[in-house]
Amino acid sequence: MHVNLYTRQPIVSKACFLTIGLFLLSVACFAQRLAERDMNVYTVVEKQPEFPGGIGALMEYLKTSVQYPPEAKKAKIKDRLFVSFIVELDGSRTDITVLKGLGYGCDEEAMRVVRAMPCWEPGSQSGRLIRVKYNLPILFGTDYPKVKVRYRGLPTFAG
Repeated sequence: MHVNLYTRQPIVSKACFLTIGLFLLSVACFAQRLAERDMNVYTVVEKQPEFPGGIGALMEYLKTSVQYPPEAKKAKIKDRLFVSFIVELDGSRTDITVLKGLGYGCDEEAMRVVRAMPCWEPGSQSGRLIRVKYNLPILFGTDYPKVKVRYRGLPTFAG
């Protein structure tokens, strides 16, 4: 260790400062890369987000929760609209927007129903949870089809 002869204090070498500076810089860069990765929103993933209970439970929820607005009933609106939202890492929904609206109070009703949904199971890619954009059709004035799920997940093959 080098000592300054006038003050009798140790002299910290330039190499020590350089090492500490590079370490702090690498930590900051690594943290920034993680934050950027978490903010990505995907549309095609290995495991799509899922409503609790599956697609059948989602259809049942929509049947019981969607209330046909009186203005739409009076105008005899019978169509579907599409709502887009992001399923977050904790299963909550954010960024709720109507893609193809119908008007007559249907857009507001669709957004109300999506906001009131229970938390979804988030999507995943390569074993880690990710944010996924989901587009959901909501029907007004028509019945939802009956959905029967015959298998759960993708088939696996040997080899």
